[in-house]
Amino acid sequence: MALTTAMGRDDAAFSTPVYAASETALTAAGAGDNTEITTAQLDLQTQFGTRRFTSLTLVLTALATLSANKALDLKAVRFQHSDDATTWEDVKPGVTALTLTSTTAGTVTGAADLGCNLAETKRYLRAKFTPDLSHTGTDTAKVGVAYVLSGASEI
Repeated sequence: MALTTAMGRDDAAFSTPVYAASETALTAAGAGDNTEITTAQLDLQTQFGTRRFTSLTLVLTALATLSANKALDLKAVRFQHSDDATTWEDVKPGVTALTLTSTTAGTVTGAADLGCNLAETKRYLRAKFTPDLSHTGTDTAKVGVAYVLSGASEI
């Protein structure tokens, strides 16, 4: 249990982690590189029973082995929503959420998050992003992603 020292409460009890996508491995200019990833869709109306949430955080993690002065970007990160899980539209334009660089060859790690106000969304929600290695063949990376829902209430 992770207690907040000042408040004496279990902060984890206020959030709900949810699967978004399996870890993706990529190789510069090869498999997975500069290829858009679509996360699992959430049904905000029925998936969580009688619980409704006010906020969703997309958590992105990355580990990259980079050549000197090369980078990994997690770009075009955005949420999409839909009334019918068929026709999707962006909630807001995509952003570059994470850039990992290495001045010398080596392994770098990083994480980023992107929030979404669920009061602004339709019934179904998913995320999309594109991992992009700047080199042309030797660099590799692994990218992970998860959802964290918060602000739960019962209906």
